[in-house]
Amino acid sequence: MDHEFINWCDARTAQCMAQQKALAADGRGDEARFMQIRANVYGIFRSVCAAMKGDMTQVREKLHAIPAAWEENLRLAEAHNETEKAHIERIKLETTAAIRHYADNLEAEKHD
Repeated sequence: MDHEFINWCDARTAQCMAQQKALAADGRGDEARFMQIRANVYGIFRSVCAAMKGDMTQVREKLHAIPAAWEENLRLAEAHNETEKAHIERIKLETTAAIRHYADNLEAEKHD
């Protein structure tokens, strides 16, 4: 199992949750909710890695497959001028891009 990837996802989730709590305490509910969404995305891919027993090839495949639905949701939200839904889908896709970047760098380091 790729513990480094799981630990990174756990750390990012914890960071997001700390920021979410601070934003909520500051009365910034929308921003807190958006930070919660980021935390959830990190949690999703942490769970994927655990379920795939750390097989990063399979994890990277899921990093491309899972966001396909979010991309479609974004397209539909934009077509219907649903700005909040579109923003949520963008957050999911941005977070996935950061996870994909980390996974790619982790794989590259293993081959160096």
